[in-house]
Amino acid sequence: MTLSRRKITFIGVVLLVAIIVTGLFIIGKRREDPGATGTIKIWGVFDGIEIFRPLIGEFQKSNPGVNVEYTKINPDTYEQDLINGLATAQGPDLFMFHNSWLPKHFDKLLPLSESELPIVTFRKLFPSIVEQDFAPDGVIYALPLYIDTLAMFYNKDILDTKGIALPPKTWAEFQNLVPKLRELDRSGKVLTAGAAIGGSERSINRATDILNLLMLQSGAPMVKSDFTAAEFSQKGLQSLNFYTQFASPASPYYTWNDSLPYSIDHFIEGNAAIMFNYSHQIPIIKSKNPFLEFAVAPMLQPKEAQNTINWANYWGMAVSAKTPKSKAAWSFIQWLTTNEQPALQYLKATKRPPALRSLMDNFATNPDLSVFSAQTLTARSWPQIDNVVVEKSFSTMIENIIAGKMTANKAVLQSEQEITQLMLRRK
Repeated sequence: MTLSRRKITFIGVVLLVAIIVTGLFIIGKRREDPGATGTIKIWGVFDGIEIFRPLIGEFQKSNPGVNVEYTKINPDTYEQDLINGLATAQGPDLFMFHNSWLPKHFDKLLPLSESELPIVTFRKLFPSIVEQDFAPDGVIYALPLYIDTLAMFYNKDILDTKGIALPPKTWAEFQNLVPKLRELDRSGKVLTAGAAIGGSERSINRATDILNLLMLQSGAPMVKSDFTAAEFSQKGLQSLNFYTQFASPASPYYTWNDSLPYSIDHFIEGNAAIMFNYSHQIPIIKSKNPFLEFAVAPMLQPKEAQNTINWANYWGMAVSAKTPKSKAAWSFIQWLTTNEQPALQYLKATKRPPALRSLMDNFATNPDLSVFSAQTLTARSWPQIDNVVVEKSFSTMIENIIAGKMTANKAVLQSEQEITQLMLRRK
């Protein structure tokens, strides 16, 4: 059959249109970001799936192209499991990231684009501690889920019995109260500790955090500005002596030693008047001893200090440098951490203090969390080359002093040199 010229022209036009449409479809598919959809895997620590299930459900309603899978990893092995997982294809796309980890793990992270969250907006959303920990050079590596700080827990019954109407506000007031709060037998054995302070990590939960705070409050820089060496031996020595005096039987302020039960247990049992810890201990204390009359007060500060300084300890969320789903991963993190509704939902479920500035007023009258929330704005830390090594070095420093193996001056110099050597090796 012979086709007319009109039919041939018509068929040609149809074919041309089909080719153009197909071409545009292919180009569109190529331009579509493959990292914006698909399944993203989250690794968490401490938080169970019951915390994240409703949050994931809400996120997926507005992001139907993204499927989110959450796995809680054993806290005892989390960091090593994470390192191993990120080195293979079995690791997560996004994961919980501790506020002290950036110096040692930054190369495993994919930063958030400036176009997605400008640093100016970031600063308006979060307290300055978050920039210090997660965006020290203006590049955002992680976003916080909450911010916790050290505070003072005190046994109300013990203070009442001793005639102390109000808890101390300064380290000087605290020091003078310790002899009044403690109970010693005739041989000098500690029966009731005036406070859980002075010991190493063997007996004091977060002992090195307390020492870190004391050093920062004394003005110790902790590291050189170019991050080439540790620098805390000079200004930190006085803080170290202050801390360890409470574990020296020769001191008039003696109230602790490493042979005593673990600090949290001792406080829960009613055998320590004061301890320093974080908000996550509150539900633990209440569950283990519902009859313990205790309260939380702001963390102690130096007398006549010009600036209030608190110590931060918290987790954020970061994205793996190897994930092919970076856009979806960062989308979830931003949704959870920068929007009030999901952020508040997470905080209520976990009973933690907020990271968003805009949510702090919500916690101003919270009986458990108001102190911690208020301290967030004055929280500080310092860039540790490896938080595990620093903790071990500081704890050993304390042990050597209270055991009489080293003078405080020699112990602090040794610790400073250990951390400096590690910084030089990893430079």
